[in-house]
Amino acid sequence: MADFTLDTKVSEALALRPELRTLLPAFHPAFAKLNNPVIGKLLPRLVTIGDAAKVAGVDAEALLDVFNLPNQPPHTLPSSAPVSEPDPPWLKTSRRRELDLRPMLAAGREPFPTIMDALRRLAVGEVISLRMPFEPAPLRSLLGKRGWEHHVAWQDGDCVASFWRPPAEDDITAVDPGERFADGVLDLRGLEPPQPLRMAMATILVRDQLTILHDREPALLYPRLTERGLGWTVHQEEGHVRIEIQPADAP
Repeated sequence: MADFTLDTKVSEALALRPELRTLLPAFHPAFAKLNNPVIGKLLPRLVTIGDAAKVAGVDAEALLDVFNLPNQPPHTLPSSAPVSEPDPPWLKTSRRRELDLRPMLAAGREPFPTIMDALRRLAVGEVISLRMPFEPAPLRSLLGKRGWEHHVAWQDGDCVASFWRPPAEDDITAVDPGERFADGVLDLRGLEPPQPLRMAMATILVRDQLTILHDREPALLYPRLTERGLGWTVHQEEGHVRIEIQPADAP
């Protein structure tokens, strides 16, 4: 039998080694979920061995040894200390919704439909933060492939996983700045997120030099300006900021 890797799906490993459904819970109680009639069928198809280590909070290489070395005597898998990731700009500036999944998981209910329903209701540019006892590694992988940004922090032993749906180009092109733009100045003051970012990007698509008035510094805008070869200077004015945008190589 070929050795499993951290990228091997748990379902593939279970098909080749059914005894893992008994062995794994002996190494760590988190793997008792493999025998849950609902979660035990769904998660193995979505989760790799590396993901499973993150979900259980155990050392990935030690878990891989369990999969590859049959009939090991039971022992406790070494824990992998949870680490909070640095806060990205979108987590600080976007409107956030929160969903506590701990009661649902404690009751043995499958949270996936509830999560997907909440994601469908999320407006472009908003953030949803999911609180649960473990890191949702499969969900991070799934949404990452769809263009979502994600972030993990640990608070009082719980994982808070946040997901952000950035504005897409097809969302931006439908935006009309209207009276907000006149004489080379785009006034974004008083608008709720994600309108300022979308309106700024819609204007930048057709102009590479303009002035923006904003209630605060738009941290999410700056990386997009860099991607387009644009530079900017920021001036603090009374109650707002003035941002002068022009090509980065302009004199």
